[in-house]
Amino acid sequence: MATTKVSRNPEEVIVPRQEIVGMLEKHQVPWKSWGAPGTTSRTLHDFFKYHETDRLYLRNGAHGKNGSSDKFIIDVHAAIVIVMHRINRKWLELYEDRQVFDDNPEPLIRSGFNGIAETAKRTETMSETAKRCVTEELKFADPSKYEMSECVKIEHREIAPSEKWPGVWAAYHRHIFECVISRQLFLPDGYVEREGIRTIYFKWKQLNQSELRV
Repeated sequence: MATTKVSRNPEEVIVPRQEIVGMLEKHQVPWKSWGAPGTTSRTLHDFFKYHETDRLYLRNGAHGKNGSSDKFIIDVHAAIVIVMHRINRKWLELYEDRQVFDDNPEPLIRSGFNGIAETAKRTETMSETAKRCVTEELKFADPSKYEMSECVKIEHREIAPSEKWPGVWAAYHRHIFECVISRQLFLPDGYVEREGIRTIYFKWKQLNQSELRV
């Protein structure tokens, strides 16, 4: 069982698992149905793991203030990498086309989401997260074949229902990076990532001149 971590920022405290379950119960979050076959939700164990190793924080940490709200809120810090390539004088941007789960024939298509995302680890910088993102999701193992920017901006999204954990509300803090890839990495038909029981498909779309950031 995890123990409370001493931190200068109360939000970053690692809350004990038993206490988290109590908070979920208090907010009537249906955590017992998380990870059920035929759904796209993650399990309670996944939630514990993300909270303990990643920058997934319980709002107001271990002070119990989360329990006075009508919503169970998490704050998630992620690196968002906008992957681009120029070909035939046109700029292309990579996007997530769909996710397909082994036990659910209906593909998951996420709206209002751009770039390739990876939740930050507690032990790494956001720049390290961005590089890990393209390495794990797109298999870009050689940094000499792409050019990664510094963080160009941070988007603080409003709270919304979590896709991973029904009943939980999530506020995403998106640290945006831009990555221009070389011809050696460019695959016209896009990329496929296999992760557990799901397969993620990434495709290219053309950028309008007004959208170009480089």
